[in-house]
Amino acid sequence: MNVILTIVIKTICSFFGTVAFGKIFNCPKHCLYKAGFVGAVGFGVYIILLSGFGVSSMLSNFAGTVALSICSELFARWYKEPVPVFSIPGVIPLVPGLPLYRAMNYTMQNGYSMGMHTFVSAALDATAIAMGILLISGLAKVYKTSKRLVSKKVHHHSERL
Repeated sequence: MNVILTIVIKTICSFFGTVAFGKIFNCPKHCLYKAGFVGAVGFGVYIILLSGFGVSSMLSNFAGTVALSICSELFARWYKEPVPVFSIPGVIPLVPGLPLYRAMNYTMQNGYSMGMHTFVSAALDATAIAMGILLISGLAKVYKTSKRLVSKKVHHHSERL
């Protein structure tokens, strides 16, 4: 199968997977498809970098998480909803569930070396996801705080005049 077609199919499936998890997590109905879009964006970036450009899984996960976190922050402001409404279901397609399962399976079958290698790789992916969310939420908080401080300063300065 063509690489581009595979990427498109996987991205579409990630949209529906995100919507399904949004439903499980009681995401507001009017936000389900928006959260699905966020998940598709994150997974799309991940799969394009991983399959299309051969970037490592860890860096692909980081970039995908940064993309979905930016979308989540923007959607939260546009639609007046909390960020986790979009980010929690959106990150589900990136979670390295299969590698973690394989790591346990290798370990249970006495393949300790392969199990440990697979586990470390999955742990790096999970860490990259956490770091992507942390980076963008931290930057968003700094932006909001600085914006608030600037408006206070301007307001305080205009009172003195």
